This record gives sequence, structure tokens and C-alpha cells, in this order.
Amino acid sequence: MNGSDTGSSDSLSEVADDLVTQAEDLCRIHDHITRVIADLELPEDGFKDPFTTSRYEFEPMLRVLLYMEASGFSQAETQQRLEHWPFLQVRFGLNGAPRQQTISHNVRNRLSRRGRQALKTAAEKIREIAADHDLVSAPDEGPTIDPNEMGEKGLTEAEILRAVRVARDRVFTEFVTERAPNAKYEDEVFWELQGYLSMTASGKRKMKRRSARFSWRGETPHGDTHTRTIKKLGAPDPQTSLSEFSDATTPKNWKRIRKTLLDPFDAAIENLIEGTDFGDALREPVNVAIDVTPWVFYPSPWKNRDLEIPKEDYPEMVSGLKDEHARGYKFATLTVIGKNTPIVLAIEPVKENSDWESDTAESIKKAAVVERLLAKAQEYVDIHKVMADREFSTHTVRDVIDRNGLTYLIPKPAQADQDLENIEKVKTHPDADVGVVNDVLLTVDGRTHGVDFMYVPSREETGSYAIFTTNADVPPDRIQGLTAQYRDRWMIENEYKSIKKHFLPTTASTDYRVRLFYFVAGVLMYNVWRLTNLLLRSWVDVHHGESPPVPAGEITEILLLCLGPDGIG
Repeated sequence: MNGSDTGSSDSLSEVADDLVTQAEDLCRIHDHITRVIADLELPEDGFKDPFTTSRYEFEPMLRVLLYMEASGFSQAETQQRLEHWPFLQVRFGLNGAPRQQTISHNVRNRLSRRGRQALKTAAEKIREIAADHDLVSAPDEGPTIDPNEMGEKGLTEAEILRAVRVARDRVFTEFVTERAPNAKYEDEVFWELQGYLSMTASGKRKMKRRSARFSWRGETPHGDTHTRTIKKLGAPDPQTSLSEFSDATTPKNWKRIRKTLLDPFDAAIENLIEGTDFGDALREPVNVAIDVTPWVFYPSPWKNRDLEIPKEDYPEMVSGLKDEHARGYKFATLTVIGKNTPIVLAIEPVKENSDWESDTAESIKKAAVVERLLAKAQEYVDIHKVMADREFSTHTVRDVIDRNGLTYLIPKPAQADQDLENIEKVKTHPDADVGVVNDVLLTVDGRTHGVDFMYVPSREETGSYAIFTTNADVPPDRIQGLTAQYRDRWMIENEYKSIKKHFLPTTASTDYRVRLFYFVAGVLMYNVWRLTNLLLRSWVDVHHGESPPVPAGEITEILLLCLGPDGIG
């Protein structure tokens, strides 16, 4: 029986063109053709699979066939490479290395003649694009882990592994499970498994089972053991005293979980900075960005939406998002923004009262979040300027930053009539295209400080103006330079994308111990990646302006596959 896809020749041609277009973009950001193929979005309405059951899922096998054709390998060469390099199995989403006969069977029976031709056409064009970017391997070459292999940036694998080990050992050692001395698994085993979940972007049980196939260890913990260990890491100390909480009342469970997981996170950040090149890089006062990122949570909070009856057991830390139908867990971060030191110094949970909750439901004040973030960060670095998202545009947040003796730069929406009048004055001015109103007094709880309102042309919408607030005294000729600095804050958007894409596995768990641990672990892996690249740049002649010597996706592979007992470093 031959595979049958119902698509016409024209539709399959469109699918092939789409894959080629994607590859053109991906080849600009990846360092190997396997990463390009792994990140391709395969159209749901493209190739059709006639089989309802098969050991190997259809999409991973399509990636294998694309890899084979795009690299110019025979079926035997492809099978050998998949078996020799287990991380290729992970990268393509396979649950093991298929035999040559299996590859042949998939070519002949799971694709029609037109489908095979469309796939081959796309692969040949992808190969040409990859070749233009020097991403294609010869049949006798590949992304092996060879300690003496020299990469294109002048780095050997030995240097890379040593840098990862140095970074890892300064971070993950602060999370101690406090299990019995004769416990079967060392704590670092669970970080390796967490690295695998990050690499596959999935915390599902079947992924935890598969991780054993790729580990250098003879035996790895069961997925349920990993989950129990995470919950143990996040379990509040039953001896926690009320004096450790500001209001000296019985704290909610999420607050106790927050303390249990963020205390070792803070210790890990201290280790990360002291005694490494981060410490030297952060010696001078730094600019920091504060922002909030959501982790989308899909289940509905309503037992009956029409009658507005909410579920009694809905997770208390889920908030409504900007889209009225979206929900998620929210986390605030404080990040050093700079080309060489974009490190996350502090994390705080965020909780906002949502429409399915009563008016008396607890929320976390933005000012309190900012105060805690600044208090933590100032233990490690001297802060010069704080740039916050528009979400933090409140009088109390500005007051907190000003009381800390720091300069802030925060945008605000044009809500007041006075703002609209000031914008109109700038628009009609014969010479200037920017404006400033100095020393507008802001008073909170009897404290007063002056705020400057700056009006500059919007970069997002022609004819519109953006409004920035600052407690610095800004002359008109400094407006453009100061507001231009705010663009540096946008690197935090790339930070969140990196964390979510490379370091944050998906999970359906509603247990806040699991949710907060996954996010904390993802941020720490991101910091390990950043420190690894900073170390490599200091050890080897790699210019600071270049892209990171080691891509983010490789860090999780190294944590799982390469730091064994005989590992390097």
C-alpha cells in the first residue's frame, strides 16, 4: 500500500515553498542544518499520513526524511548518524533511532509519489540555502562531541564543556533535596532530567521516560520520582516562623513556596556573580529592566460561564491576561541590560485579581514586587537606572524607585487631558519635535518628588507620541538620548523568548511548587548559558559584539549528554 496525501500538486508545491521560506529565516539564526530542520513548522494540511498507528510518529519521521535529503545522505548513513548521535533523536522528536528498513518503509508507504517529490524538492532547496550559510555537513562529518574539535569561533568542545561545568556548579548546587544520605540518585541527576525536559520543551511523563535513553548514566529516576523531588524542593519548611513574613500573620501557601524556592535562587545568583567574570563585568553601576512575563494556562476558571459560577479549586496564582479570554501564571524579573551581561538577578511571582474572583481575593501590589526585586538586586550590583514596562506605570512604583535613590524611566499611556494638550503643543511647535514638562510633583504617603514628562514621536505608530516619565532633571537636548536608552530594555523580550523556547518545559501541573520550580530552573539555565558565553569570551579571543559563542539550545544538550563522570572541565 502506498501512502496517500489528499493534497493536489499545487497545494504540495505551496507546502514545499513554505518550508523553504522558513528555512531561509532559520539558517540566519542557527549553526547547523539539524537545528533548522528541527524548528521547521510542518503544515498540518500538507503531507498526510495513512497510518493511524506506528512506532514512529509521522512528524518526526518527516524531519528525518528532510534531514536525509537535505544532507545528501543515504538511508544507511542517516540511520548510522541517528544511532551515533542520540541528541539528533531528541532534536527531531524521535523515541529512538529507526532502522534503515524503517526509514525505507516510511519513504515508500507513508508518503505518496507527489508527497515524496514535494519533500525532495523542498529538501534540495533547503540544502542550497544551508550551504550558503556553511551549515551542511559532509557524509563523514557531524555535530559530534569531540573534546579537541575546533569550532568556527575558535573554541574547542573541551573549552565549551569546561565553561558549562563552571557555570552549572555555581548555580544548581544551591538546590538541595535533603534526602537520605543513601538516596539512590544524586541531586544533579534531577537537573540533568530537567535539562532534557527543557531540550524537548515538554514536561510530559513520556518525555521523562525517554530521557533514560539519552543519559550517560546506567539508570535514571522515574518521571514520578522527578516530580516528587521537585515538590520536595518547593515544599515549605514546616518550621517557618511568622517573623519571616512582613505582616506576621499566617502566610498563604504560595508565599511559603515562593520563599522556599527563591531563597536558593538568590544564593545561586550570588554564586554566579562572585568569583566569576560576571563579577568583573558588573563592577560599574548598571542599568536594569523590570518586566512581567506570562506563562499561559488554558483551562477555564468557570464552572458555568453564563451564570458566572467559578470553579472552587482553580489555581489561586493564575491571573487574567490582556486578552480577556487568556489566563496565565505571571512572573516579574529584574534583568541587567547590556550586550555582555544580560543576566536575570531577581524573580518575583505576580498575582492580579481577575474577573472570576471575588473583590476580596488577594493580589500582589506592583510596588511591593518592585521593592523586593530592587532589594535583591542591590545586594549584588550598584544600579544606575531602572527601566520598567508600562505595566508598572503607577505612582507607588515611581515612589519606591525614587526612595531607593535610583533613576527611573517608565512610559505611560496618554490618559490625562493635560497629556493630550502637551502632545498637541509639541505637534504644532514650529521647530521642536520633542517636548518636556519638568518637575511635576508626585506625592505618595506624604513623600514628594519631581517627575519630568517627556513627549517623543512614537516608533510604533506614525503621527503618535510616546510619553516617558523620569525622576531625572532632563533638559530638552537630552530627551532623545534618554528615551533612546529605553530601547535597550527590549532585549528582555528576547530573554523571555529564549527562556520559554529553550529552557521552560510545558506542563499541565497546577501545583505551584512545580510551576514556580520550572520557571526558576528555566531562568537559572538561561543564566548558565549567559555565564558560559561570558567565560568563553574571556578565555578565548572572541569579540564581545559577536553573537553568543554557544547557542542557547546547546546548553540543555550539554547538561544532559556531555557532563558525565568522565566529562571534561
